Amino acid sequence: MKFERLFRRFALFTILFFLVCLSCFISGCATEPPQKTFPDLITHFSRNGVIITGVGQLAYQLAQAEAGYCFRIGKREIGVYQYNLKRKKQRHRYQLVKDSGVLYINGKKFKAMINGTFVMIDFNTHPEEAKIVKAFESF
Repeated sequence: MKFERLFRRFALFTILFFLVCLSCFISGCATEPPQKTFPDLITHFSRNGVIITGVGQLAYQLAQAEAGYCFRIGKREIGVYQYNLKRKKQRHRYQLVKDSGVLYINGKKFKAMINGTFVMIDFNTHPEEAKIVKAFESF
């Protein structure tokens, strides 16, 4: 009798634990990493010695991205796009960039670097390329 009651309690706790884990998994709290933002990137650049003196919006739709900004560093600008990998077209374009290391915008070829959901272009002709690449890679 005691063993049977103990077994039922154990089974009940096991089922409850399983349901809690399942609800966490379904809600996404166990699988979604925190999303980084453009302000986070700007702050990170600044902490790593890359001083951004101006920010402008890019025509991100041409790169099939979710958002895009140009950052003025010294006398030159770099472009950074962010992709939403939950969207099929953006995920496809992102994968093409990941596979080739190149982002095409209006038929123009740009060398591209990827970090998370961010894609950076126009860094390879910038005078501070090494510093920019190092900061971007460590973001």
